[in-house]
Amino acid sequence: MTRLSKTQHDLRVFAAMAVYVVLLLILLPHARRAEDSLLRLVYALLPVLPLLYVVWLLGRRIWQADELEQRTHLIGLGVASAVVGVFSLIGGFLAITKALPQEAPALLLIWVFPILLFSYGLVREWAARHYGGGLCDEADGMPAHVRLLIVALIFGAVGAWSYFHSTDNFAFGVFCGIATAFFGAAVVFGLRRWLRPGNHAGDR
Repeated sequence: MTRLSKTQHDLRVFAAMAVYVVLLLILLPHARRAEDSLLRLVYALLPVLPLLYVVWLLGRRIWQADELEQRTHLIGLGVASAVVGVFSLIGGFLAITKALPQEAPALLLIWVFPILLFSYGLVREWAARHYGGGLCDEADGMPAHVRLLIVALIFGAVGAWSYFHSTDNFAFGVFCGIATAFFGAAVVFGLRRWLRPGNHAGDR
């Protein structure tokens, strides 16, 4: 099995997540309106396929990593599991007490996997930086600000779709908030890279 570079891995993950978001937005409305139970099941489960591919990519990356990289992956996965557990617990209590809008519990469940991936990636990068690599180490992969900008564009597109095709202001606010946060992070890391000492040495 040929080992993917970090850039190739990131691009495939982003592509799979983009396909997931598109399928989610297109198929879920049909799933709600479908009268046939089998068709409703197919519409509901098709968006899961890109996520299964992401899980396979993650497992492949960890399997092919050396011992130090595997250690950083395990740290990321451990912390991400804790974050998702706390998120699910808080969401469960809010749902039981009816402190959230009617469709919020279902929306929270949909966000469990993306939050797991985000937490894992962030903590894994922090662990890698602790051992000498990190989020701003661009030698072996896509620059951090580019990765963050791609995620911001994906969530921004979802927010735009939600604005024009849905009356759910809660979902629109969530998508826009996440897109803004990722865009802000992309700007910060982009400026940090641009202002790094020696970055413009070749211009002189």
